[in-house]
Amino acid sequence: MPETLSLHSPGAELTDLIRRVSVARRVVVVTGAGISVNCGIPDFRSSTGLFQQIRAAHGDLVTSGRDLFDASVVFRSAETADVFYHWMTHLRRQCAGAQPGAVHRFIRQLADRGTLLRSYTQNIDGLERKAGLSVWDPYSAKGDAEHVPWQTAQSVPLHGTMEHLSCQLCSSSYHFSEQPNKSAIRAGDECPDCQTRSQVREACGRRSLATGKLRPTVVLYEEPHPHCEDIAKIISHDARALGTRRSKQPQDVVLVFGTTLKVPGCRQLVRKLATASPETTLTVFVNNEPVCGKSWDGIVDYQVIGNVEDWCARVERKWGVQTKITQWAKTRKSGASVASASSSKAKPKAVVTEKENRPVAVAASNEASSNHLATKKRKSSNCSDSSTGVRGSEATVKRKRQRSSTPSTPPPVAEPLLPIRRSLRIATQQNHVYCHSPVSICL
Repeated sequence: MPETLSLHSPGAELTDLIRRVSVARRVVVVTGAGISVNCGIPDFRSSTGLFQQIRAAHGDLVTSGRDLFDASVVFRSAETADVFYHWMTHLRRQCAGAQPGAVHRFIRQLADRGTLLRSYTQNIDGLERKAGLSVWDPYSAKGDAEHVPWQTAQSVPLHGTMEHLSCQLCSSSYHFSEQPNKSAIRAGDECPDCQTRSQVREACGRRSLATGKLRPTVVLYEEPHPHCEDIAKIISHDARALGTRRSKQPQDVVLVFGTTLKVPGCRQLVRKLATASPETTLTVFVNNEPVCGKSWDGIVDYQVIGNVEDWCARVERKWGVQTKITQWAKTRKSGASVASASSSKAKPKAVVTEKENRPVAVAASNEASSNHLATKKRKSSNCSDSSTGVRGSEATVKRKRQRSSTPSTPPPVAEPLLPIRRSLRIATQQNHVYCHSPVSICL
């Protein structure tokens, strides 16, 4: 028997389950009539549901409200068919005036987060489309704006919708208008296409044809599903997608909301999705009443008793905490990167280029050339003194005076850098003397 938890007595196990659902990689949602009750649409099997309302109003025609949704009973007589059309029109007006609830918005958030693989619904109210989900509709043509291929559809109505009317004879489809005006096409009206074909034949002198009646495009009990092959293909695709998982963390999740799992097709759907990859798929059933017994052992992992909207609110709060933590981590990471960038700008590396080192080398060369010129002048002065007959003592005294007046400072030495021998040609403008001196320069 699946492990049963209660939303009214939270514990560590329930908290961990909510955490695992909130970080799921892919989610498949299966919903029933229970998620639309708070939207103003009655369910079917409860004490105040649609079956009980029909039985109280038409107990002389049907023994159970379910009979009015049984194809073998509804179209048995014109009277029961008229009652069926009346209730379908009433239900269509309720669906048109209803707005999506908390569970529908929760499914939309799953789609916005990119984790929703598919949403399967047994409901015929069409609130998934109002919530912003793309809905697969087999009755919409490819050129229509509402047409969505099944590969990209986010929601699949298992039992049809109330948005279209279909002819029981020629299968022509029309929009099911909720407005009670005379020009609108209503449930139980004769098919316009059948009428046109019959009138054309009568104009040609041929016998008239039978005319079918329009009924909502919903699937009743005891009738074959007109699009069962298409839905089976979608289910098989999603089951294979769940079965390709190899890593156990994070898990794929199958959520079942607001249904009693009494419809055979829905039971088969949940079984196929849950058993596609039992090791990597977590199946959670949430309902006001316990439904899963021993027959679901090994298929449903957890059965949570409580309001579905409360469950969705707790998962959304967990999403909010995770989002705040993620934003804090991103902010901290960006702040650290900005600090490192500013520190690198405050302390640039000391890089000496050729242009920066060139003045030092040129200054050294100029100093060396000036010393060389001074020495040459002294020699020339000695020669001139000796030629004019000046005594050696007087010449010596004069040279000593010149040496004392000229400070002997050593030339500056360039910093030890990468040696690249390069010959500089330096000209002194005063004496027009060129000196060739090897100097070490770093590029």
